[in-house]
Amino acid sequence: MKKFISSLVALLLSFGIYAQTTQQQAIEKIASANAKYTSVTCPFTKTAHMAMMEKALVSKGKLTFSRPDKLKMEYSEPAGNLLDINGDSFVMVNGKRKMNLNTRNDNRYANLKNTLLLSVGGDVQGVANENNAEIKYLETPKYYVFILTKGKGAKSQYVKLELSYSKKDFSLCVMKMEEANGNYTVYDTPVKEFSR
Repeated sequence: MKKFISSLVALLLSFGIYAQTTQQQAIEKIASANAKYTSVTCPFTKTAHMAMMEKALVSKGKLTFSRPDKLKMEYSEPAGNLLDINGDSFVMVNGKRKMNLNTRNDNRYANLKNTLLLSVGGDVQGVANENNAEIKYLETPKYYVFILTKGKGAKSQYVKLELSYSKKDFSLCVMKMEEANGNYTVYDTPVKEFSR
């Protein structure tokens, strides 16, 4: 019986090491593949789920990412809405409200800026470091999926991020951002154009 238990423990330990290695291999594959591209352009759909609303809010537009620090999300539905990151500049237009700030002076928006840039840029470990987050990893037939749970001291309003990267081109296809109050937003970017 002792021999059986020892063998079982050894098997479970080796499985844990294998799972961790697989996670690390996926992180490295994604980072390496994305590093080859200088820019990515794609349509996106944003679906916001809020506890106080019966129906989800769906928005659409075009996303353009340019390495290392430019990300623009131009909305066609609703037209005129915008998120524009350019270096330390963070511009957001939502209806009649416009916000223009320098992320060097605002830790929360600096965290959001870095989280978005690192996620779209394929740097899963960078996202985890930025958010002091623990990574859980799983695979589906289409995606490498990383669930990042925010740790203590992180500046983000989001408590959990779920990043799903394509097994075909290693690009970010689904990003789910969950808040402490249960509200969450999902960004879908299934089709992309890459520039080297």
